[in-house]
Amino acid sequence: MKTKGLKFEDDLMLKLRDPEFASAYITSAILDNDLDFLPIALGDVAKAHGLTKLAENTGINRRTLYKVFDNEGNPSFGIVSQIMNSLGLEFEIKPRKQKRKKIS
Repeated sequence: MKTKGLKFEDDLMLKLRDPEFASAYITSAILDNDLDFLPIALGDVAKAHGLTKLAENTGINRRTLYKVFDNEGNPSFGIVSQIMNSLGLEFEIKPRKQKRKKIS
């Protein structure tokens, strides 16, 4: 059976070029506390933008980038910050929403 259009991976790569979509994609891994998926999500966004370009912009060689984005990778905060900055993304820290107490 022949399928028309883009494959799922191709469609995802196109969407990950959009900063809003990329931000939501990475944020979902953080909010779900899925630390195994987080480097993969960051890697997907990086691959959508091009690893060669990312390596040039960050000064991090491609081999190191592939290790960072591996599911066993454990990148430092500094490297993640460099990558995020190069991809046009930034961290936002804010207080958690507190549940309202019910009035009895």
